[in-house]
Parts: sequence; C-alpha cells; structure tokens
Amino acid sequence: MFVDGCMACDILRGKRSAPGGTIYEDTYWVVDHSMSPVLFPGFLIAKLKRHCENLSELTGDEMAALAATLKLTCTALEKVLRPAKTYVCSFGESVQHVHFYVIPRLPGMPSNGLDVLRRMFEGKEWAASDEEAAAVAEQVRSEIQLLTGQAV
Repeated sequence: MFVDGCMACDILRGKRSAPGGTIYEDTYWVVDHSMSPVLFPGFLIAKLKRHCENLSELTGDEMAALAATLKLTCTALEKVLRPAKTYVCSFGESVQHVHFYVIPRLPGMPSNGLDVLRRMFEGKEWAASDEEAAAVAEQVRSEIQLLTGQAV
C-alpha cells in the first residue's frame, strides 16, 4: 500500500531511484542512499516497505526487523567509511513515511551530532555527486553481502 506524492513510496514503486540502487532489503525494510542533491556520500536511509506515518503503528515483526536492519546497515557503513560516529535518527516531517537516517560522521565534520545535522541541511558543505554516492552504496552493499552471506 503506497501513497501518491510520498517520496518514500515513489522510490519503493520505482518512480525514483537512489544513487547506487537498493543497498539492502528484507521483508519489511529497504536501505538506499539519500537522493539528489546528495548531502554527502554515505548518508543512507532505511525506509519501511509499506506506507506508515507513525512508529507506534509498526507491527512487532517490523520493529524486530528494524533493529536488525539498522545494526547491519551501521556495521557495514562503519567498515566501509570508518566514521568517528554513526548517527541514526528519524523525523518524518517533510516525508511522512517511517524512515531512518543513517549518518556517518566523517572527517572534517563537527563532533556534535546536532551541528552535523544543521550544517548538512543548511550549508550542504559536504555535498557529493550521484556517482560518489553510488560508489559508497556499492561498497556498503558488498559489505552487507559479506556480513550476511546473501546477495542483495
């Protein structure tokens, strides 16, 4: 069940595609890279495969799968980019579809997560091309395949 005009639903339906395509997918969740304009390479998004606007509406199975998806995504991203820290957060204001940002704090970024968020959206000082994002997506996908022993 998808909602017209929802960016996450459009991506899930194939109307839009993230640089590098799907990085990871299970029964309930899809992980891909953030879309253009790419704020920086490695800024990943985990989104629920059905349209849902509130965490309280997730099923027990969806919540359990979320934990495993975020752990796997963070582990693979950390092996690939070696960030000082990896942040996971969800706001759901501009895209009202349950999704989580997986944000690596890369060299040159402030050590305060709130400063990272502010500067990545306001200044876009770490912007990257779709090609750079796709290259990171491929590396993370390969790392997930190594960790799980499964092709994505």
